[in-house]
Amino acid sequence: MNKLIILAGLPGTGKSFYEKNNIKEDHITISSDEIRIKLTGSYDKMLPNMNLVYDKMIEEANKAFLNSNQTVVLDSTFLDEARRTYFLDRIKGQDYTELVLLHASIETVLMRNHKRIKSKWVPEEVIKEMMTRYKEPANEEKLRYNKIINIDFE
Repeated sequence: MNKLIILAGLPGTGKSFYEKNNIKEDHITISSDEIRIKLTGSYDKMLPNMNLVYDKMIEEANKAFLNSNQTVVLDSTFLDEARRTYFLDRIKGQDYTELVLLHASIETVLMRNHKRIKSKWVPEEVIKEMMTRYKEPANEEKLRYNKIINIDFE
């Protein structure tokens, strides 16, 4: 069975921590941060069009699903239905799709952000703006997943 796990949350909510500590099966992790560094040579360089990063993530997931019995974990913010749907509409071959929504207080997110390597720090004002764009899945979107997990990390 090809399994797609989408980790969604602000920077510092614990997406990478969750992946390392809770996904026990063999898996391939595709991270927007790691794709961005491949494309730009640096974590702190942003592309004018982030769809270049997202399309590369989708390409890698589709390539992984050419083999059977793969678990692919996507690690990015996935703040709203439009972003999550962009991926769901373009990734082919998964038999099971799971959405993991990670939440933490703004204080926790900002504290964890500064524990990351300095080149991965996200400016505080950017994180606060991202918080305003975060949307829980609506009922129609929920139907696209086999399972949705909500995690509150503090």
